[in-house]
Amino acid sequence: MNIVVVEDSPVMQRVLLNTLAELPGAKVVGAARGEAEAVALIVRERPHLVLLDLFLSPGHGFKVLKDVREAGLMCKVLVMTNELIHEGYRHRGAELGVLAFHDKGAGLGPLLADVERMIAGA
Repeated sequence: MNIVVVEDSPVMQRVLLNTLAELPGAKVVGAARGEAEAVALIVRERPHLVLLDLFLSPGHGFKVLKDVREAGLMCKVLVMTNELIHEGYRHRGAELGVLAFHDKGAGLGPLLADVERMIAGA
């Protein structure tokens, strides 16, 4: 499964890339830190899955996803964030096709479990 990682923290991005490199069936085809870079990368690579940080510097994950959807891409998306996700974010995420929200503070286990299930079902 081709994956793009969008994460503005260099440390967290490195952790994700290293962890995904060890996951059978996962192939990271690119990583981005900011909104414009992420949109260009996703449109170019057309991944099966995007791991998307919600609050980017610069930008916002929902804007990335909105632009990607407007470009006609329907890749699967898992959102990662350290912020409290209120109902408004969940509703907006559902409108944009987010499959799940993951709290980075809770560790990567649940996120990776979702990625593994997606790989198994691909």
